[in-house]
Amino acid sequence: MRGRVSGSHVSSPVVPASYPALNSPLRYGTSTGMDLGVGPPLVVPGAGSPLVGGTASQGFPPSTGLGAPAPSFFGSSPAGPDAMGRKALTPTASDDMDPDFEEMVSDLRRSFVGWLKKTEMEVKQQRTDLRRSRQVFEEEKLSVWQQFMTEKQREVDKIRDDRRRGEEETAAQLRQVQADVDEARRRINEERSRVDKDGSQRRRTVAQEYEKFRQEYGLFEAERQRLAAPQLAAETMIDLNVGGQVFETARATLVQQKDSYLGTLLSGRYQLSRDRSGRIFINRDPEYFRLILNFLRNPQTPPMPRDSAESEALVREAGYYGINFFPFPLVFACGGHDGYEHLRAMEVLDVGNQCWRPCKPMNTERTYFGGATIRSRLHLFGGQNLDYKALCELEIYDCLRDTWEAGASLTCPRRNCASCEHEGRIYAIGGFDGTKILNSMEAYDSRMKGWMLLEPLPTPRSSAMSCVIGGKLFVLGGTSGTRLRTVDIFDPVANRWDIGKAEMLDVRSAGMACNCVNHLFALGGTDNDQRIHYSVECMDTEGTHFSARNTMQESRMDFAVTVISDSIMVGGGQNGGVLSSTEFYRPELDEWQVGPSMMFPRYGHQYLLVTL
Repeated sequence: MRGRVSGSHVSSPVVPASYPALNSPLRYGTSTGMDLGVGPPLVVPGAGSPLVGGTASQGFPPSTGLGAPAPSFFGSSPAGPDAMGRKALTPTASDDMDPDFEEMVSDLRRSFVGWLKKTEMEVKQQRTDLRRSRQVFEEEKLSVWQQFMTEKQREVDKIRDDRRRGEEETAAQLRQVQADVDEARRRINEERSRVDKDGSQRRRTVAQEYEKFRQEYGLFEAERQRLAAPQLAAETMIDLNVGGQVFETARATLVQQKDSYLGTLLSGRYQLSRDRSGRIFINRDPEYFRLILNFLRNPQTPPMPRDSAESEALVREAGYYGINFFPFPLVFACGGHDGYEHLRAMEVLDVGNQCWRPCKPMNTERTYFGGATIRSRLHLFGGQNLDYKALCELEIYDCLRDTWEAGASLTCPRRNCASCEHEGRIYAIGGFDGTKILNSMEAYDSRMKGWMLLEPLPTPRSSAMSCVIGGKLFVLGGTSGTRLRTVDIFDPVANRWDIGKAEMLDVRSAGMACNCVNHLFALGGTDNDQRIHYSVECMDTEGTHFSARNTMQESRMDFAVTVISDSIMVGGGQNGGVLSSTEFYRPELDEWQVGPSMMFPRYGHQYLLVTL
């Protein structure tokens, strides 16, 4: 529908009143060219620049969400007098069928669809690129992982090969060591067999020489008795002047003990001292001689001293005269443990009848204590009792008076200590005080009646063995946390310790040592594997090595030992049970024989020998 306007106005198409003029700035705003990607740029009112390809820079706001802003199609409401006049002149008919509008909408649709497809293609391209990058990354990761696993397997194989070679080398070394050990053991066994053979031959030779010596000694004694002064031998009554007091007695009374000083005096082999009246003169105490003479007249009744001082003096006088109040040495078994309780009980060996007899018990029950004999007195010290505490008390048994009395206490409590006697002194060596193993040593002086500390041990020892040989104290074995085979030697004169040249063949703790026929013997005990020994070993006179001797008939630890003449006596102890048996060893014959069993089984006890 078209019309004309008079005047200077140019005719134009009639536009409905509801739409602004197509070319009017009031419809879309400022006229701007826009490239829709489908031909020459389309001028869109209100757009800042031509719309090209639907990119994000072509005037679309970011709220479209399609990867680039969508175009804005309508501007603000038209304003101005021209627009108002034009609107008054424009008819109000609908422009739904306006071809220009339809064309514009189609162009916009095509532009938007083109922009959407292009954006989709770009997104697909980016997705393809991402997938390709991911694939490349996955391939590279797989390659790196495979390389890592290859290196790892190579290292594992190398470690496995190194371990295998190490195990093979270790096995070869162990085989070599075992071969060396077997060879060394074979050589040692051969050497031991040779030594045992030589030892047996030497023992037989010594036994023959000993028997020959005894025969010669018997012939010598017979000749000596034949050469005795006939006039003195013919006298039946003897007058003696002892310290200014005259004693008259039968000759038979004085010569009862032939090896005594009195028996030797009347043998006629020595020049005698006589007084002015021609009587035999002896410059000794007449009171003690009277007691000794009364005993010789009645040998079944030993003298009974009135007190401790008289007892000690009487024993000293009897020693001077060479008189023994008992025909055999007395062996006392003291204290210990019977498997149920600590013992006070004592018993004494009756050598003549080969049995044990009870005697007066101790004042204090003791186990693992030290003990030694000075003259006729037993000295027992330390140990443990019912409370399992280390003791420091000393008690003394007077064999003549059959009484116990208290003595000076140790300077510190100790149990499982080694002990021995030398030249009137008793030594307490090492031990355990209830908290630690001791290296201290102290000595009891019978004249001073007290203990004094001496130079400490080089090595702390408990359950060690000790004996005196050649004027020196030998301390062997024991434990200092681990059981030992070493030897320490103490010089009492210099108050100095030295390390022994020789070590024992076996590790020994809770064993015993003794000096017999001027040789040191180590017997029994236990080692680091808790094995209880039967074995016996002897140190040579030079102190350079130990040699094995014939074994005991029973294994023993915590037992007791003493030396009777030229024999070693062992008894008691434990080896799984508590023992009461005894054994005797003859070194010259290297033989053991069974002795009489004690009245009570004991371990941790002492054998003390008294020659009285």
